[in-house]
This record gives sequence, C-alpha cells and structure tokens, in this order.
Amino acid sequence: MKNDRKEKEKEKKIPLEERIIFALDVPTADAARELVEALDGRIRFFKVGLQLFLAGGWPVVEHIASRGNRVMLDLKLYDIPATVRLAVEQFRDRGITFATVHGYRPVVEAALEADSGVKILAVTVLTSMGSQELAELNFGGTVEELVLTRARRVLDVGCHGLVCSAREASMLRHELGRKFDMVTPGIRPADSDAGDQQRIATPGRAIGDGSDYLVIGRPIRDASAPLEMVSRIQKEIATALEPQQD
Repeated sequence: MKNDRKEKEKEKKIPLEERIIFALDVPTADAARELVEALDGRIRFFKVGLQLFLAGGWPVVEHIASRGNRVMLDLKLYDIPATVRLAVEQFRDRGITFATVHGYRPVVEAALEADSGVKILAVTVLTSMGSQELAELNFGGTVEELVLTRARRVLDVGCHGLVCSAREASMLRHELGRKFDMVTPGIRPADSDAGDQQRIATPGRAIGDGSDYLVIGRPIRDASAPLEMVSRIQKEIATALEPQQD
C-alpha cells in the first residue's frame, strides 16, 4: 500500500498550494474577495458553497478564476435528473474544476451527461451526520457501510471523485483503489474546535489515509494569524506525503 500511495502521488502531481481547498463560507461577495486576496498565492483552490453563491453568484466564481485560482462549486445538487443535467450545463467555461452533487446514482449520471468539462464529485454522507442521524432515517447499517455503498455505485457509472469524511478515506482507498479524486471536509488541526462536524481528522491523518484535497475553512479564517496557520497545515501535509521507509 505504501508503494501504491507513492506512485499515485507522483501521477497526480498536485501542488502543495492546491492541496487545501479553502472554504469561502462567508455571507457576502466582498468578504469572499477579501479572503481570496489575503490568501492568494499561498492557497490556489477555493470552495464556493451555497451561501456565497446565492449572495454573489457567478461574479464571485469569475473573480477567483481570473486570479489564476481553481474553484470547487459546492452546491450539492439533488433534483430530478433532467434538472441536474441542465444545471450542470451552466458550469461550462466558468473556470470551475470540481462541482458537487449528492451521491445518488441517477443524479450523478445526469451530471456526467452534461459533459460540461467540470469534474463531478459525489457527496457520500455529510460530515455533520453520525449514527444517530442515520437511525432517524431508519438506516440499519453504519455510516461506513452507507458511504461505501454509495461510493461504489457512483464510481461504477464514471463519477470523477468523492466528497467524504477523512474517517472513511482509508477504507475507500483500500476497497475502491486510487483512480478517483478524494476531497475531504471536516479537517481540523489537533487543537481546533470541531464545530458542527462529527467525523473529523487532522490534515496529516487525512492525507496519510488517501485524501487528495482537504476542505478547510474556519481553522484558517478564525486563526489569529491565518497565513501562519496555512503554513503549519501545508507543512503537515508535506510531511504526510513524504516517502515512508519500509
């Protein structure tokens, strides 16, 4: 498995400044632009979620992309397949790298049919959900079983990657291999508050277990010295990527 990981990292060649996808979970376009400009160069990948997209729309996405950065449009689409396909067609030529949809196979198939040039990521199970929430949905299995079932189904139809908790990263790599992008939210440095996330992991643990990209927002945004926090996390990522001695 160690050799497999090293070979895969060589193949992807993901720059360190793109390993962190900074979550622009702020209420206004102005606040988002300020954060992008403050972090520019140190971070080159930004997530635009539902809150910000409703506040700022396409101009926010275009501003990020115009500065040479990559964009993850995290709208977690879930609707009838025809509507999803038509929505994803709107992503073409917008400078978007990743777009998210819920990990329901017909939704994923519709997103892929749009052929918009954007990589589609399927959200397996939200990181705010735990065993209690699944019990309320009358699901009798574990979170891990649900994640694996959904992941298999969407990868079988050609989904480009998954959004999953880092807690499931190692299992998914072991069961499904490395030929897909893995994006993990719920990342918290060891001394950070978990907030509303239940299934969390440190940056080094997530990368070591097979994550390609880490979605991080509050630990950087709320730090007393955000750029120092970025450097600290990137050093932890770099250490986790170093070849291991057998």
